[in-house]
Amino acid sequence: MTKHKFEKVLVIADSAAFGSEMEKMVRLIKDYPNIKLYLPESFEWLILRSGLVEDSGITDMLEHPEDQIESREYFSWERYFTSQLIHYTQESYLKYSKRSLNPAYLQDKVMNKVLSVIKGIKWNR
Repeated sequence: MTKHKFEKVLVIADSAAFGSEMEKMVRLIKDYPNIKLYLPESFEWLILRSGLVEDSGITDMLEHPEDQIESREYFSWERYFTSQLIHYTQESYLKYSKRSLNPAYLQDKVMNKVLSVIKGIKWNR
């Protein structure tokens, strides 16, 4: 990490999954002020929030997820958002799978749309 000490680093992690690493990250941030954290509900939530997938049901779902998520069916909100993303993208070039990241998500246009959800972050290659 020391060779990147003066570079800007953005860490994006699922907030629920990242909890056990938070203490280490807080120490790193003290030593490396150019590290920024963004801890959304989940990666799937971030994609849904980006507007890449257009459906009026998505907006409603994201504004009040507690009204949508049935705890008997979904162990976590992350699993719910994963299920929804898979459903909404199953017939598109953005088809989502947990097993491997669809290369479409690595296209600049798609990455920029997802990163636009993060206020104040500009993505420059």
